[in-house]
Amino acid sequence: MTVPALQQSIMSAGYHSIVGQKLLHVDWNMYDLEIKCPHCRNGVLQNDRTNFSKNKLLFPMFVIDGPPMWAMVMSMTCPCCRHRVNANASEILCNLPAYARAGYPVESKYALNKNSHLGVSATTVFDLLIPTYGNGDLCSRLLHHAINKSYLERVEDYYSFYRVQKQKEAPPKYVENHGYYIRAYPPTGDGIRDAYDSACSSSHTPWGISDHDRHIREIQRVGCKSIFAQDHTHKVTDNYYQKKGLGAFALWDCANENGEIASAVLVPSTKTIHFSHAARALTRRVDFKPLAMCSDAWPAKSDFWDLTFRGLQGRLGLFHYIQRITRTLKKNHIDHFRSVNGLLNCIYHYNDDDHENLLKALKEGTLSTKCTDDEISELKSTKTFKQRYDRHLRKEMRPANIMCSMLDDWFVQFKCTSSDTSRPAR
Repeated sequence: MTVPALQQSIMSAGYHSIVGQKLLHVDWNMYDLEIKCPHCRNGVLQNDRTNFSKNKLLFPMFVIDGPPMWAMVMSMTCPCCRHRVNANASEILCNLPAYARAGYPVESKYALNKNSHLGVSATTVFDLLIPTYGNGDLCSRLLHHAINKSYLERVEDYYSFYRVQKQKEAPPKYVENHGYYIRAYPPTGDGIRDAYDSACSSSHTPWGISDHDRHIREIQRVGCKSIFAQDHTHKVTDNYYQKKGLGAFALWDCANENGEIASAVLVPSTKTIHFSHAARALTRRVDFKPLAMCSDAWPAKSDFWDLTFRGLQGRLGLFHYIQRITRTLKKNHIDHFRSVNGLLNCIYHYNDDDHENLLKALKEGTLSTKCTDDEISELKSTKTFKQRYDRHLRKEMRPANIMCSMLDDWFVQFKCTSSDTSRPAR
């Protein structure tokens, strides 16, 4: 139930402070469900008493959109094994049908703490934040901010009424923030991180498998039919606690032609010996039969990959191939940007249909303001064109002979005068 609002003229400060808050009575007998004992699997759990009837306390559930919800939780016992369990325990919630489980807005994998729970509105956000940023303190501040903001809104609503309706009367003092309005505090940043780790490893889910094991199975199911890319990523290890003690120098990852991650393992160095076991494990997958591989260090370690995948063709990635050339150019030279554009034009060209649609959109002004041919030509000679529109244009590699011929002409155009004199520098 939600605490209803009364007429402002007769509403006390104590009652006004809880208007809109939600109270839950967690008793699954209201759904006419027979809950099997999770301990012996034979007996049917029987209701005993609630936490409120025993010690006059309510069970808090912290959410991200306001003050916590409060629950009177039924304690149940098994007549066979005398096992006692609360009605909001994770082993009970995961075995309930979905329509009944939705009445208690807490994911079963997060219903682990015996003192408080995190609501679905909070854990949905945390599932996105913590894997990427690992910032438990931010998640804790969000919960504290939601409670404090709701209190300020209550205070503003209360005193504004007395200012307008009862200007001659001094308003009664509102309830204190800490100790009365806020009687339970959300977990700390470390507590939220620990709760997330425990939830990921918990098998108390409707499908009976933890998120950790499910993610492993999904990665192990990824195959490859044409090409894959392998690389060492260092930025990922910043989210690991005590990464030096773990020996997490980098993460070796492998992705197939669809961008799906086929393998990801922590390694203490970039040496072949430290990721060879994971690479060999890929060969034992029935549907992992690649024809080519992209690497940022090719042809380094080509002997290992030739032994691992017979007949595998190695390729240097387009970005790293271009970078090996551009790193040797003088960045402060007046013709640096023009030389880089000429190099890219030698290696690939934009898809004709994509390029035509982009030019049409620029002229018609559907992307921004209308551009003339001269403005488009000037835009192409700047970095802005690549930064704005490169992601929308498919790249098509030029044939090998054409690429070699254009690269020779490009080198002659931009080489130093002290280079080979057979073809004069331009």
